[in-house]
Amino acid sequence: MKKTGRSLIISLPAFFLAPAVIFAVLAIPAASAGADAGVTAEISSEKIGLDDTLLYTLTFSNIDNPAQPDLSYLDDFKVLQTSRSSEFQLRNGASTTSIRFTYYLMPTRVGRLELPEARYRHQGREYRTQAFTIEVVKGSLATGSTTRPGQPSLFDDDFFASPFRDRQPQKVEAYLRAVLSKTSCLKGEQLLFRVLLYTRSRIEAVNMLSSASFAGFWQEWFPVPQSISPTSENVNGVIYQVYEVRKAALFASESGNLSIPSLQFELQLADAGAAFFGSQPLRRSTQEVNVQVSEPPASAAGLPVGQFSFALESPGEKADVNEIVTLRMRISGTGNCKAVIPPQVPGSGMVQVYPAKISQETAYSPAAMTGILRAEIPVAFKQKGEATFPALEFRYFDPSRRAVVSLRSAPIRIQVSGEKAPSGLERTLPGSAVIQKGEDIDFIRSGPLRARTLPIHRRAWFPFLLAGLFIFNLLVLLKITAWDRFIATSAPLRRRRVLARALKRIDGIRSPEEIAPAMESYFCAKSGLGLSEVGDRRISEVLAENAVPKTSIDKFLFIKGQSELARFSAHKKSALELKRDLKALKELFREIDSKMNRQ
Repeated sequence: MKKTGRSLIISLPAFFLAPAVIFAVLAIPAASAGADAGVTAEISSEKIGLDDTLLYTLTFSNIDNPAQPDLSYLDDFKVLQTSRSSEFQLRNGASTTSIRFTYYLMPTRVGRLELPEARYRHQGREYRTQAFTIEVVKGSLATGSTTRPGQPSLFDDDFFASPFRDRQPQKVEAYLRAVLSKTSCLKGEQLLFRVLLYTRSRIEAVNMLSSASFAGFWQEWFPVPQSISPTSENVNGVIYQVYEVRKAALFASESGNLSIPSLQFELQLADAGAAFFGSQPLRRSTQEVNVQVSEPPASAAGLPVGQFSFALESPGEKADVNEIVTLRMRISGTGNCKAVIPPQVPGSGMVQVYPAKISQETAYSPAAMTGILRAEIPVAFKQKGEATFPALEFRYFDPSRRAVVSLRSAPIRIQVSGEKAPSGLERTLPGSAVIQKGEDIDFIRSGPLRARTLPIHRRAWFPFLLAGLFIFNLLVLLKITAWDRFIATSAPLRRRRVLARALKRIDGIRSPEEIAPAMESYFCAKSGLGLSEVGDRRISEVLAENAVPKTSIDKFLFIKGQSELARFSAHKKSALELKRDLKALKELFREIDSKMNRQ
């Protein structure tokens, strides 16, 4: 792209000084018809860093307008950007064309990665490119700043030199480090995983590109804060600003030597020297971290691992025999509370225990993730007396003490009094105190269960609704079958509509000049004549044929003539005179209508 200006300077003289070349260009299609088609591939390097970008170029020779191949099937590379360019060459009367697609690929892991062959079908023939093996190592092998390829500047050519082209590249001092709270742990023990950014440059944003799922671990990522306060750290005599960009609590679900893969991030580096003070994207990755996970002792098999507290409480020491009492259990600690199974409250001949309603909460502290499990256990009493709930035991394994810890709740005694209500009147569970098939029963209340509302068909207004719908449908049916087909199309009704439209038009007249067009329109509708056939003589003949009195005919023609002359008269009628003429015209229309309807 930087040679755009130079190529234009060279081609312009050739255009003006060599007309013969122009003729040769016009003959190119015939010369290139026999050229061989092909597809080739090339890469920018066989060894790159995990933070570098691989340029993968596909060249289509003598193939007209090839479609850009889709590389979304690649597993070890992610397509960041694509570009297209074309080239034309003329040698010894023969022409060749080539179109290049350049892909900017980002590796997703370290190791020897396979870039498979690309396939393209053209005119019934399949073309295949070479397959490549790329060695990806940690860090970056590129010299200078590692910037993502971007679009060229509008001024980046030989005519206009960019003022930012010759400046020295900004020195980037930023790297990522993965830190674990422990390098060896027990299965199920909480580990704190942190990603730290060490930088001496100003970073505007950090985006994680890799997947946030680690094989062999259950993880809980901490919320990303809106702002991060840095700390200072001396690394080999250099002071860096350290930011904690990501944090997660990990719980190993397998034993053995587990590895946390390298995570790749995109950093937006503030570029003060760029035009409009933009940002410069660059990629950095963490190192791979290994963890040695051991199995807990045999005595701790199946127990949660961590530090916990346990309590079971009753809302009171007295209760009615018909009352439902909810016992509340609370288990909290730094272990994986989502995998904790609370101990069961046993029933007895005096107490009936219902399934518990369990809720869980998660709290995040700088040192660890804390979980809280709450259980609400509803219990009912079968008779009066003293109901006793024995102490419950909750056991877990403490990795710091390397011992199984047993926590016991205090025994609960409730004095039950009162008389048992008859069957059907006893109290049942409140809606928030019981779970059935995973859903709250929010419709159970005291006393026998009855329907809260009557069905719709038993409501008092339902017969009226049916009658109204029947009448409405009947009216619609009558309108379609009787009114629209027979009544609305009958001659008497059509004549009434003609008179109604004429009278309505008279009501809208505001000047004498509008009277004559209204009269002509009415007469055409009644007589069936066209507007070009309407004249005073013809009007007189038609009205006389329909037995309209001579005085009414003369009055009709007089009003029409006065309206036509009003356009040329300087004297205008007053509103009172116009109102009197319109009233007389309405009576005249009704008289003419009655006479013509009889014929």
